[in-house]
Amino acid sequence: MTRSDIREGMAVYSADGTKLGKVTECQPDSFFIEKGFFFPKEYIARYDDIADIRGDDLHLRLTDEMLKTGDERAATSSELRGEGLESRTDLGSEAALTGTTKSVDVPVVEEELIAEKRVREAGEVRVHKDVTTEHRQITVPVTKEEVRVERVPADASAKVGEGAFEEGTMSIPVREEEVEIRKRPVVREQVRVSRTARQEERRADADVRRENVRIEGEGEEVRREDLERSTRTPGIRDPDEP
Repeated sequence: MTRSDIREGMAVYSADGTKLGKVTECQPDSFFIEKGFFFPKEYIARYDDIADIRGDDLHLRLTDEMLKTGDERAATSSELRGEGLESRTDLGSEAALTGTTKSVDVPVVEEELIAEKRVREAGEVRVHKDVTTEHRQITVPVTKEEVRVERVPADASAKVGEGAFEEGTMSIPVREEEVEIRKRPVVREQVRVSRTARQEERRADADVRRENVRIEGEGEEVRREDLERSTRTPGIRDPDEP
């Protein structure tokens, strides 16, 4: 890697993956790491302390404890900027306390539950049609002819026709109606299947994590009441409280 690969604003991580801060200034042989939660003063690191560069992230070969114990690096960073070591300390020097109130903001994080819904198949409804056969009777009126033979006196005006005195047989058809069965399908009824969406309350639970702050102080000016008040998370009741 080269000096041009290091830019101000890049995030700096220690060897154990802890985010230390950001690059605030680049020097020919070293760069500055901003003062933050882990460092009460601004620290300096050399370019050969960098193990890897991943995008905008710098990963060092040193842990944060190794940087904290290297007090000579903090002093060197102050001298390189032309500043005294006293002006770089945070809440510890008497000069910083005189007529000045300083504070350090420590973020306290907790997880919250977010409910997301998706549609899934909860079941299905099947409609089956079965065919059954049954015997059915119907009554139908029919017409048929009947034969009746009568002897009546001859009319005086009757004439003798052809074929007199000839033997023969005369056939007279006798008719009737017969029933012929024919079937056709008809719609007897309909089965209607409908779906209705309704809402119901359903509980969902999961384990969430929450950061708790524990502050330890020494000295007569540090009051226990202030320490206990500062460790309470707003909106969360202490289980030890009556």
